[in-house]
Amino acid sequence: MNPYGKLIACVPYLFVLAAAAALWRLTFDVTFDAQPGQLSPTFWPRLAIGLMAISALVEMARLALAKNGVSTIAGIGRTLERSGDDDTDDGDLQRRPLLLIGGVALTLGFAGLVTTLGFLPSTFIFLVVFMYLGGYRNHPVIWLSAVIGTLVFAIVFLKVVYVSLPRGTAPFDQVTQAVVDLLAKF
Repeated sequence: MNPYGKLIACVPYLFVLAAAAALWRLTFDVTFDAQPGQLSPTFWPRLAIGLMAISALVEMARLALAKNGVSTIAGIGRTLERSGDDDTDDGDLQRRPLLLIGGVALTLGFAGLVTTLGFLPSTFIFLVVFMYLGGYRNHPVIWLSAVIGTLVFAIVFLKVVYVSLPRGTAPFDQVTQAVVDLLAKF
C-alpha cells in the first residue's frame, strides 16, 4: 500500500483521536470536592478516553507499519487494500438483518426494563436471550455464563467503580438487595 493509501486508512482513527482530545478536555470542567482515599469522578471517564486514544494510536501504527497492505498482528491477517478487480462482496460473510434487528430490539428492551426489573435481573435476562438469539444452544453454558456475567458486572459496578445500579421496583428490588448483601460478605 502506498503512503497516501495508508494515510487515508488512518483518517477514521484521526477522528477518534480528535474526539478523545475533546472529551478529555471536557473532563476538566467537572467540579467536585476531593475526598481523601476516593477516586475522583473523572478517573473512569479519563481511563476510558485514554484507552480509546491508545487504541486509535495502535491501529494507526499498525496501518503505518503494514507491508503490502497486509497486517499480521497477533497472527491475524487483514487486507488493508483491495485490488480493483475484486468483485466479491465481503467473501464468506453472511448478512443477517433479522439477527441485527433482534439484537437492537433486545438492547432497547433492556434499556426500557432496567428501571422496572433492576440492573441485575435485566442483565441476566439480556445475556441469556442474547446468546439464544445468536444461535448458541449449549444450555448449561448459556445459563452459567449469564450468572457469572451478571455477578462480574455486579462486582465491577458495585465494588470497583462504586456505581449505584437501578434496583428495580418491588418485588424485583429484592433480587438486587440479595446480591448486594451477598457481595457485602466478601
